[in-house]
Amino acid sequence: MRLLIAMMKHETNTFSPVPTDWRRFEDWGLHRGAAVPAALTGTNTPTGAYLDLARAAGAEIVTPIAAEAMPSGPVERSTYERLVEAIVAPVAKGGIDAALLDLHGAMVAETTDDGEGTLLARLRAAHPELPIAVAFDLHANLTRQIVDNCTVLAGYKTYPHVDSYETGRRAGTILLGALRGEVRPVMAWGPQPMLAHTLRMASAESPMRELIARADAAVAGGLLDVSVFGGFPLADIPRPGLSVLA
Repeated sequence: MRLLIAMMKHETNTFSPVPTDWRRFEDWGLHRGAAVPAALTGTNTPTGAYLDLARAAGAEIVTPIAAEAMPSGPVERSTYERLVEAIVAPVAKGGIDAALLDLHGAMVAETTDDGEGTLLARLRAAHPELPIAVAFDLHANLTRQIVDNCTVLAGYKTYPHVDSYETGRRAGTILLGALRGEVRPVMAWGPQPMLAHTLRMASAESPMRELIARADAAVAGGLLDVSVFGGFPLADIPRPGLSVLA
């Protein structure tokens, strides 16, 4: 089994005057090839969880890129294309059995207001049957393009975010179970037309506390996973907002 593991993360504040170029990713954290597992093994990240799961499964691991930049303006055109191409190229080449992606869910680029959805659509075009697991931040702005182009999607359940590793483990475990024929994940998504303030999304306070508790109760009742996404209102795009994915 050959698994692709990659990270592409940016929470885009479209009102920010700070440009998001390649250097901004390099300054915070950009790794290629063998440097990815060297940098992220043992970390509290979805990528760290993916690496542990892949090794435990005895899989061959392909790690083209892990890149993250701090919140700023839209990702410049050439930078976005370099990031996406690094992830899509190994899939287009062939021989990848599944992809495990560590994304944010609120990336906006100069060429697309749905950075993650566009990436996932390109992966689907390169390999229509590719199983894809995605771990998202709680502040993700989900879109139909995102949901339609992945197999498994799970989000952080804490803010401040302390369960990044656990989120990657949830997403990766479901995907590996699907590869073994143990489960057949089917997703249902419910977006709501509302903008929640980021400072009112703390998972230990109302209303997120109760929403996440209801999601956990649904999992205890038999669902594979349920994630509540508060959304990111500082992205001035047509589809920001709160949603739930089961």
